[in-house]
Amino acid sequence: MADVLVWVMERRVVLADRAERLRKELVEIDAEVARLAAAEVVMGQFIEAERAGQADDPVMAQELAGHGRSGRGRHTVGPAP
Repeated sequence: MADVLVWVMERRVVLADRAERLRKELVEIDAEVARLAAAEVVMGQFIEAERAGQADDPVMAQELAGHGRSGRGRHTVGPAP
């Protein structure tokens, strides 16, 4: 009977650790979803402004397209390092 109790206790600890890791991962995923939603809104606004002929100057358009003069290349959206 004591063996079963030990197994239950060990299993609870393992699952509690796993749950904590999954909670942290979920927070990171939620943050990325929020960043992508914000990027979607900004890009949608830019596209609508561009269609209406009210877009920012060509330098900004190039930057948003990933061809900016800054030499940084394409920008990616993702978790902070």
